[in-house]
Amino acid sequence: MKSGLVVGLVVGLGLIGGCSTTTRVDASADSPAASASRAEARSVIIRKGDGTGIATWDEVVADMVSADVVLFGEMHGHPLGLAIAQELWEDILVYRPDAVLSMEFYERDQQLAVDDYFSGVTNREQFEKAARRNKGNNAPGHVRMLEAAKEAQRPMIAANAPRRYVSMARKQGYDALKELGELQQTMFALPIGDSEGGYQDRFLELMSGMGDHAGEEIAAGFFRSQSVWDATMGESIINGLELGSPVAHVVGYFHVQFGNEEGGSGLIDQIRLRSDRELKIVTIIPLARDDQELFMGVEPEIDEDGNETGGQESDLYIADYVVYVGAHTE
Repeated sequence: MKSGLVVGLVVGLGLIGGCSTTTRVDASADSPAASASRAEARSVIIRKGDGTGIATWDEVVADMVSADVVLFGEMHGHPLGLAIAQELWEDILVYRPDAVLSMEFYERDQQLAVDDYFSGVTNREQFEKAARRNKGNNAPGHVRMLEAAKEAQRPMIAANAPRRYVSMARKQGYDALKELGELQQTMFALPIGDSEGGYQDRFLELMSGMGDHAGEEIAAGFFRSQSVWDATMGESIINGLELGSPVAHVVGYFHVQFGNEEGGSGLIDQIRLRSDRELKIVTIIPLARDDQELFMGVEPEIDEDGNETGGQESDLYIADYVVYVGAHTE
């Protein structure tokens, strides 16, 4: 799994968040490609994240519609992973017509562009120009989810912090953000609580394998950026609950994995810390594996003295539901 996470880190850098790199294709539900994608998505094997077996599609949908928050942790740009999310979202809307869509890939200063499009002030072309969509950041699965929300007359939340503020957090620290004006501060949120835990450990481990990005000070700066993303998305999701539920949030899977443990997921921690009640959060993650036994990982690495030095971590408890979708091939 480590190699896949490094790819997720590098995409967009950015960090482990930000924009999809999929080339845009015809997202029409009537196109042959879309029909094939829908059929494939609904035929996947969905595994329970605790290793207890297989979940049916209907069981997963039922769990999601009873939740406060649904987190679609994606591998950016993976066609099958995106198709699974879009199909589940459309089923959620059938059973919960008050559901709300939330997207990592849209920033808070793009909310007006979203609202103008959803309310008919602008057309699709005008919206994409205003929201700075292009062939590199407008994945067809995201388009389908957005269009489903619009058709159902449900809102979509532009959930993330604009990159200029995230960059300030990395380069200048949180205090610089605190000095900004009142309106500017509505564009982001700062993290609540202690960031120590498995999430930070995994992030810094990834950074240590990235050459020039490996210095402690530099890595700490990048983690501040990551934490502003998590805090802003967490706040956006909590605010979204005032509009309906569940809030279905689409985000890179690094943000949400191992969320059942405190400190395991930066995003889930920030969601829970901002809520005045216990929330039901359901997570699903597609992983690019199709050649190994469920949750088994790989054989431990052995050093020259015969001691175990670790190995690839298990996928057990990475999410409530896991789908092995195979490698992303262009």
